[in-house]
Amino acid sequence: MNNMKLSAEVINLLLKTGVREFCICAGARNSPLIETFYKNPFIKTYHFFEERSAAFFALGRIASTRKPVAVVTTSGTAVAEILPAAVEATYSSLPLVIISADRPKSYRGTGAPQTIEQVGLFSYYIEACFDLDAENTHFSLRGLSWRKPIHVNICFTEPLIDQEALQLSAPISEERVKFPETFPLNMVDEIQKFCSEYRPIVILSTLPEKSKSSVLIFLKMLKAPIYAEGISGIKNHPELKDLMIQSGEMMVNHLLDNKICTAILRIGGVPTCRTWRDLEDKRKDLPVLSIGFNHFTGISREITHYTDIDDLSRVYVNPININPIEYQNKDKKNRYELLNLFQKYPQSEPSLIHQLSKLMKNQRVYLGNSLPVRMWDLAADEVEIPKNIVGNRGANGIDGQLSTFLGWAQDGEGNWAIVGDLTAMYDLPSLWISNQLDAKDINIIIINNKGGMIFKRIFNKNIFLNRHQIEFKSWADMWGWKYENWSQQIPMTANSGGQGQRIIEVNPDEEQTDLFWNEWDKYVKS
Repeated sequence: MNNMKLSAEVINLLLKTGVREFCICAGARNSPLIETFYKNPFIKTYHFFEERSAAFFALGRIASTRKPVAVVTTSGTAVAEILPAAVEATYSSLPLVIISADRPKSYRGTGAPQTIEQVGLFSYYIEACFDLDAENTHFSLRGLSWRKPIHVNICFTEPLIDQEALQLSAPISEERVKFPETFPLNMVDEIQKFCSEYRPIVILSTLPEKSKSSVLIFLKMLKAPIYAEGISGIKNHPELKDLMIQSGEMMVNHLLDNKICTAILRIGGVPTCRTWRDLEDKRKDLPVLSIGFNHFTGISREITHYTDIDDLSRVYVNPININPIEYQNKDKKNRYELLNLFQKYPQSEPSLIHQLSKLMKNQRVYLGNSLPVRMWDLAADEVEIPKNIVGNRGANGIDGQLSTFLGWAQDGEGNWAIVGDLTAMYDLPSLWISNQLDAKDINIIIINNKGGMIFKRIFNKNIFLNRHQIEFKSWADMWGWKYENWSQQIPMTANSGGQGQRIIEVNPDEEQTDLFWNEWDKYVKS
């Protein structure tokens, strides 16, 4: 089989399997694939000059469309640039398809130009690898779980364009096949037993959109205290208002230390909160039951873990035996103290996040790295809640966050990202895709604290902080985005539509931030 026919067969099978979008990084070696896309303009393509941003953008598109998305690379180290996104896709169970062009198999191990060992490059971080050429064209996606990336490596010989590109037909239906999943009967008994024997606190982390209704039904039955991370997407949900902890992780520790709650029930992705890490040592004997959407427990010790989160509404439980007054009054008192500190130190990082969160009622919010995620969990307003919140927290702290956000952004919606300064600098090429986006109402808020200040409270040594004096106006100008600085005052009407594509810089006051944390830490320990 020649190059152009092989390219057409691979793309056609992916289309039939449900791939509708391709992020392409054009080069010479993948020219048979690029020519096929050019011949078939009905295929949705995004064009990138570098692979790292393309792959993270693809993750955002997967999260937005809930379909697999492919990234197409040329040969050599171009393929290696996909690895960080493949890692993230693995731990977030996102079906990323990696299509890499390669030189002939006879070149392997020779050190020939633009030749590396592409097969096996992704190791653990793919579900399957297909190594294709003119002699080996077998390519089937049946039986895949689609919970990890797949790698399609295609070896092309010269001449690369060996005939005219073939015309394809738009698929009428989707043929993607998953492993059959059966509802484990013991899951019902195990959850019912756990919730009757213990008094669990629920920790909510990342929830797939389709699972939220099942989780809501279950939590309203259980009536347990809930610590919901912002990236769960249902923090401060009105139907769970009376169960939500509003004053941060200190209340989780209070409930556990005082035996008001005697176990943890995790629902969703691996939590980012400190309490979850404490289960390895400080709370290594605390009973834990975990219900997620993939096999990762996020903890090294053995716990009971199920992956059938979508079926949670089928599990009936009685309300747990906790008097809400035992924790709600203290939680309200703690929240009142937080609100006072927000007013006392308005330019501190937590206060700025609190103010910004009020702008985002009914908006789509992306929390881009450790500082915004943790600040939002503590400080977000409990009344003005967003329409949806997501984050890319499976494996990457600051890698590819803006590219993922731009892939996730939707047309006709207000889209907001909150990231730190180093996170923005880590993904400077991300705005390349701006003029190819359907979404136009896009706002990137950069909390510019002049370095990695999340480490200041941990280590308090400048060597960890990467201090700088960089501002982001020139970056916005470079890509034709609007630039605003909200360091002096946050406008309360800034979420009205039609604002376009904006970079918004906010500069916290380091002294006020230190004073805020000093007072809050003293209060927590009192």
